[in-house]
Amino acid sequence: MNKLSYVVKNTFINMRRNPLLVIATMLAVLVSSFLVFTTLSGRAVVQNNTSRWQNGVHVVIFLDDRVTTTAHKQLQESLESYPEVRMVDYFSKAEAAEEFKFLFKDQPELLQEVDFEILPSSLRVNLNNPSDYKLIIERMEGNPAVKEIRASGEAIDRLLSLTNTLVISATIFAVLIAFAAFILIINTLRLTAYSKRREIKIMKTLGASSTYIRLPFIFEAIFESLVGTSIAIGLGWGVIQYSKGSVIAESIFDITISDTYLINLTLGLIMSSIVFGLFASFVGIRKVLNE
Repeated sequence: MNKLSYVVKNTFINMRRNPLLVIATMLAVLVSSFLVFTTLSGRAVVQNNTSRWQNGVHVVIFLDDRVTTTAHKQLQESLESYPEVRMVDYFSKAEAAEEFKFLFKDQPELLQEVDFEILPSSLRVNLNNPSDYKLIIERMEGNPAVKEIRASGEAIDRLLSLTNTLVISATIFAVLIAFAAFILIINTLRLTAYSKRREIKIMKTLGASSTYIRLPFIFEAIFESLVGTSIAIGLGWGVIQYSKGSVIAESIFDITISDTYLINLTLGLIMSSIVFGLFASFVGIRKVLNE
């Protein structure tokens, strides 16, 4: 009990010696942990949504009105013969107008300005494998019956590419911040150990083990790391709960992450912060202990 009391008492005494460094360390750990939590959670959301997005991929072929209806029919039959194609739906100019009116029914001013005669008829191609949309585009390019080709897969590819870039950037930034936190913890412990070097020498002379001398510094490093990480995890959970009710969640993303994943992520960050603090404490006071 006396040993535990000594460790706890000296831990907080050490922290009071350099309060600004302690706060800076906790903030650095908080930022890096928050970035890791939100980045990994965001990646899980994207992975959960990728299959849903890809299943919705289709190719829209806008038809040239100057070409005969027979040519349009032949194009549809040609598309239906491709093994990659599951189904081809024909949308007339009238159907395109009705769809436009439905999509923008809340904007009557816009509907009054639109000349629905300019809306082309189209073929909507549903694929067996969504990744084959590029192959269909290549086959249709240059066809005289085709006015324009659009594929939702292109937008999804751009979104996934952007998401991967953001994940990589956030991960690199989190690593840099974590490294800064590591250096701050080491410097904080070194300053504290240096100011107590006479006390440490006396304790060693009296037979105190290196482990006993290290304990307050280990507790300090772990405490600082755990506080920063715990606050970051709390903020991360809050962001996820808030995002579930956002406009983006309703329109683009299905913000669904299993509780098991979040709990495992939380436990992983907590364990990592403990290991992080342990390693930093050993590096931070090694030189003073070896004097």
